Amino acid sequence: MNKFFDTLAGFTYGKTFGLGIVVGALFYFTLYDDGSQVEAQIAAIQQQVQEQEAKKKDTDATLKQVNEMREKLGRLSQQYQEISRRLPTVLFSIDINKAIDGFARGAGVSVKIKKPGENIKREVVEEVPVEVTLEGSYAQLAQFVSLVSSSERMARVRNITISDQDSTDPTKKLKFEGLVVGYKLAPEKEKTEKPQ
Repeated sequence: MNKFFDTLAGFTYGKTFGLGIVVGALFYFTLYDDGSQVEAQIAAIQQQVQEQEAKKKDTDATLKQVNEMREKLGRLSQQYQEISRRLPTVLFSIDINKAIDGFARGAGVSVKIKKPGENIKREVVEEVPVEVTLEGSYAQLAQFVSLVSSSERMARVRNITISDQDSTDPTKKLKFEGLVVGYKLAPEKEKTEKPQ
């Protein structure tokens, strides 16, 4: 090591300056780190963190939707169980006709026409409509509609038309035409298996 320093001491200022420049350039280009590599690594890591945070937000939003769907599915399941508990699986227009006769007696109206309609299949329930024509006072007709609406098997009266039978009649009998709809559970769709 002393030899190196002795040789270095024998150099002139110009040679020493030139050697210093060469050694400095060599150090600068090979070993010197101005922090740009660290900054590049930091930027890359920050970008990865942002991507992961975006994925986390998407995952959180998806989990929130899944939880909401589970809650909705639970509520729908409870509603379906309530409907299936209350509604019969078999209901014919004859059953509705008997019920209409009972409601008419209870309300004091007279039944003129009962005509069964075509069943309407929905997703969960099946509607069993019966067209009716009744006669009675307004209070009696309102009582009939109330009795039908409060029944568990029949919940609706639709397409109502109330007209004055005879304007000269002092008893003022009104003519009621409408559709009494009964509900039953729709039969479950059969699952068809595809041949393999």
